[in-house]
Amino acid sequence: MSGAKETPRQKMIGMMYLVYTALLAMNVSKDILDAFDTVNSGVQTTNITLSNQINQKYAAFEEQYGLDEEKVGPYWEKAQALRGEADELINYIEALKWDLVKNIEVADASSDEEAVQKALESGLLKNSNTTVNGRKMYDINTSMVKSRDNYNKPTAYMMGEPEGNGVAFELSEKIRKFRAEIFKAVGEEHIHEMGLMTDSTFNRNREALGTDAVREYNVKVDTTMIKYYGAKIDYAPGTTDELQKSWEYHNFHHTVLVADVTLLNKLISDAQTAELNAVTQLMSDIHAQDFTFDEVGAKVFAESGYLLSGQTYKAQAMVTAWKNSQLTARVKLDGGAEKEYVSNAQGVIPLEWNVGVGSHKYTGVIDMLDPTTNQMAEYPFEGAFVVAPPAVSVSATKMNVVYRGIDNPIAVGGGVGGDISASASSGAFTRTGNGTYTLRPGEANEVTISVTSGGSSLGSMKFRVKDLPKPVALIRNVVNGQVSKSALQAAGRVEAEMKDFDFDGVSYAVVGYTFRYKTKSGTTKEAKAGSGAFTDEIRNAISQANVGDMFVFTAIQVKGNDGKVKTIETPIGVEIK
Repeated sequence: MSGAKETPRQKMIGMMYLVYTALLAMNVSKDILDAFDTVNSGVQTTNITLSNQINQKYAAFEEQYGLDEEKVGPYWEKAQALRGEADELINYIEALKWDLVKNIEVADASSDEEAVQKALESGLLKNSNTTVNGRKMYDINTSMVKSRDNYNKPTAYMMGEPEGNGVAFELSEKIRKFRAEIFKAVGEEHIHEMGLMTDSTFNRNREALGTDAVREYNVKVDTTMIKYYGAKIDYAPGTTDELQKSWEYHNFHHTVLVADVTLLNKLISDAQTAELNAVTQLMSDIHAQDFTFDEVGAKVFAESGYLLSGQTYKAQAMVTAWKNSQLTARVKLDGGAEKEYVSNAQGVIPLEWNVGVGSHKYTGVIDMLDPTTNQMAEYPFEGAFVVAPPAVSVSATKMNVVYRGIDNPIAVGGGVGGDISASASSGAFTRTGNGTYTLRPGEANEVTISVTSGGSSLGSMKFRVKDLPKPVALIRNVVNGQVSKSALQAAGRVEAEMKDFDFDGVSYAVVGYTFRYKTKSGTTKEAKAGSGAFTDEIRNAISQANVGDMFVFTAIQVKGNDGKVKTIETPIGVEIK
């Protein structure tokens, strides 16, 4: 009864139930913890990959430095400073990660060596001395962490007791220090591309930034400290508790141990990504304002080396390494008189001739100031082209037959650009590009493609028109004529498929078939379907079939792109296995 007085035993049971309910509410789902294990393992693998990429980038940088110390030196010094800061930050996070796990999982160890040994024996550590490109890595197996859902001890370690003085605040300070080195290396314009933003106003930086530093993210403030560290990120809008607004509280307050390990590994990944991006930017800056050429050569780019009579040859001659100054080319065509051509604002020298039928050659020299000697130098070039009488060739791009119901690709050659046009005697003929068309034939058995240029006929060609070939009927999951009942039921339909046909986009749909089957006892039945799908009668027959029963799908009718209904003569025979 609701008003009855509870006995001491009942009170005890009720209290235990409340405690049990509270424990259930506090318990983190095993699936979530397992997901952290998976993510952490992936981040660890990514960190090794990033470390190798960074090592390769520094090796390439060092090679550039060896080739030209004077030119590369300032950028190389920035890269070395950045590398030192990255080493310091990443080694610190790795040590912090191991110390966090060690103090919770192997707290009874009397020394770090004993803790490592115990961790190796339990599988908590995968090995004792992993070093990737000179950086220590503690490869922690989070699935073996016994207290992976514990959040009280990790919170006390990371946030401190009372909160506000834990190692998380030292970590964020080191991250900001690393961002400052990135700022020095790549400049303000790239700093926000590098990530690793933290709350810059709580605790140690509060005095450095001033009380008015609470600003929205990315707002530029005219103080060196904020430029280096980034403006404040407010993680708890509306609260008056400065601690709850902080990056440290947002990431490490009441988070379980396995989540802390995963996040620390992610911070290592972020730091390495920022390092890789910064070093890449430094390498690109080496040549950003480099206008000195070690090798210079002339090139000619012609619109076409083959022309029809009456057309104009057009080409462009230029130096591959170009300076923003006017260039002059002295050119002779077919050994004739020399003529001067002047470059445009982009350093390109246009060449144009309108000449008769035949082969033509030209030679020329580009005069340009040599940046090494500061003297005018000559850079020779030559070229050739052919002017031909009117001619044309027409061919189907797939085969010498075109098909009804689809767009057949047609290529027309012999002219240049828009100087030629083509037409078809029947059907729909559509231009798709320079010298390319599609033809969708009508009911005629032949179609003629005619080509003209400038009002003159360049020739024509006839093509045969055929209906689309029939497809092959099939049922999925059938192998060598045999299939299980479940696999046949799963297939669910008769399908039609084109085999060895070169045209894309051709498809057929099954619109009907006849179904016959014969049982082992000799009973035969027949059913008809009005589409490719199995009817209820067919499905029932399949479900009642025994091993060895035969099914035959015949008189299969299909409808393709051309809209015509065709019958596939070859039946499909299926035996239940």
